[in-house]
Amino acid sequence: MYNLSDILQSAQGGQAINNIAARFGLSPEQAQAAVQALIPAISAGLTKAATNPGTLGSVISAVTDSAHQASFNNPNAAQSADATQKSSDTLSQILGSNHVVQQIAQQASAVTGIRPDILMQILPVVASIAIGGLATSLRNQGLSGALGQLASAAEQGNLGSILGGAAGSANGAGGGLLGVVTNLLNSLFSGGATTGGGAAANSSLGSTLNSLTNLFQTGNLPSHITQSGLQDEIGKILSANR
Repeated sequence: MYNLSDILQSAQGGQAINNIAARFGLSPEQAQAAVQALIPAISAGLTKAATNPGTLGSVISAVTDSAHQASFNNPNAAQSADATQKSSDTLSQILGSNHVVQQIAQQASAVTGIRPDILMQILPVVASIAIGGLATSLRNQGLSGALGQLASAAEQGNLGSILGGAAGSANGAGGGLLGVVTNLLNSLFSGGATTGGGAAANSSLGSTLNSLTNLFQTGNLPSHITQSGLQDEIGKILSANR
């Protein structure tokens, strides 16, 4: 699993699409179309969050949340009130207000022909499954330990402050996300980074962050999605609602 499309196709033993279809009264083909049309929004939201010191910590915490990981593996867990609430909270972090979600659903509806209100119900389910799959993919790459370290920093409230302090210097230097991550790692291991253990931990966390953000890519989407202008419209919606 190297991107969001891979994650969603492999979720729930490869039956996530069929399970979504059954839950929302859609055909498997309609469910597949709905998921494919919503992937660009999740990808754009996660990518935006990764460049924002205030939201990256929330994403990392969500990735390690057992409710989302259960959603990836179990259709019953994906339907639970806990998973739905946590997914709605995460969506508000990466996409913004409910009004933004409505706009995204309208755009996806125009491409799929599925009613916007149904797509709005499907979106948090798909997001929870995808976020849980991010953790599974990192675990399969042997990166659970480093992800846990980052999650601990986020839970303690340290990650946000570190990224916040690093963002100004990174942006001023034109470093973008890479500069922020570099400063994050240096800050995390200040006082111990000169030791061999600190350097090794630095490298491990850098690898984990890089692997995580690489997973935010949409993957291969059908031509009617890529040629519809949906991704551009989602980008405009998110840019207008920063």
